[in-house]
Amino acid sequence: KEDKKRILERKGIYNLNRPVGNLVWFNASSVGETLSILYLIENLAENNKKLKFLITSTTLSSSKILDKIIPENCIHQFSPLDTISATKAFLDHWKPDLAIFVESEFWPRIIFEIKKQQIPLGLINARMERKTFENWLKIKNTAKQILDKFDFVYANDKLTFKRLLELGMNEKKMLGIFSSKEHGKPLSYNPHEYEILKKIVKNKKVWVAASTHEGEEELLVDTQKLLHAYDENFLLILVPRHPERVKSIMKILISSGQIIKIRSKKQQITNKTSIYLADTLGELGLWYNLSSIVFLGGSLVNVGGHNPYEPCRFGCALITGPHIFNFKEIFEKLDKKGALIMVNGAGDIFKTLKKLSEGNKSKTMGIKGLNHVNLNEKNLYKLIKTINSFS
Repeated sequence: KEDKKRILERKGIYNLNRPVGNLVWFNASSVGETLSILYLIENLAENNKKLKFLITSTTLSSSKILDKIIPENCIHQFSPLDTISATKAFLDHWKPDLAIFVESEFWPRIIFEIKKQQIPLGLINARMERKTFENWLKIKNTAKQILDKFDFVYANDKLTFKRLLELGMNEKKMLGIFSSKEHGKPLSYNPHEYEILKKIVKNKKVWVAASTHEGEEELLVDTQKLLHAYDENFLLILVPRHPERVKSIMKILISSGQIIKIRSKKQQITNKTSIYLADTLGELGLWYNLSSIVFLGGSLVNVGGHNPYEPCRFGCALITGPHIFNFKEIFEKLDKKGALIMVNGAGDIFKTLKKLSEGNKSKTMGIKGLNHVNLNEKNLYKLIKTINSFS
């Protein structure tokens, strides 16, 4: 799963030089965590022109997406392995003025090395699930030693805030509850591609199944089979979370007997197309813009769901399964606003999609979600002020 051309970055060996100026380093993990900080970085850069930024992540997909959309004042590198030699080499080379870990990346070796070098250390979008919390309770003294190294922390939700305090986090360092995933611009997309596809699907009832995982595609394909039999204008745009799974997904699609077109093969949608397999990276913004209804994956299986604010920023009505523990509070807020519907199984999704496709029902629901995500900017500026005080 490594990029062979860049594998030395994991060992602390780099081709790029450290940029001149104050360098803020964000240590993320995968696509979601990485994308969640781009809007924050843009606002930090506008607020303080002297700042430069380094993002580290561990996955190939995050590096490929960042390659297309990374800000000019920002560098991406793969995260160093959590070994003495790699972490020391990383810090000696990049010499960050401030390190910020994103979500739940608690890497002991590098955390202790950061503090040895007297680099301020922050934690944002902090998230701790029940199982992790229970494991940390077993080593509470060690957990406290690690958590003590952070200079400031913003928890993603109230439960994580409480759990960190129970593990011994200094309450003075807990500066609030904040998720950068709640703040951001809509995902980018190619406007030329949008205009082409908009004309092609103008008479279609388009719905998007986004960031789907193994065990979900079968249900979604069954749903589309029911919908297409009911009304041939229904079109499913299927966007798997991991495009490398395309071979196994294709077996499901072919066995369903439906007419399939594939994005990566540049196949064109026709009047008879039932499913469009969007097996490309970095185009979610395009698919969200083409539809007013989105089923958000990772929720019919025990993955925990994905960031619901991304489709909300396009005014999409949300459908989700019951497994949403990764973003529980966010989903609850949207549910209270009437911006989503929770489903179980193909029959349930079928009924929901039929209902939402009538009149302006999907648009009405989508506006509720859009209004919610546009409400709260003040917490973002509180975080920017905190970061500026350390950098």
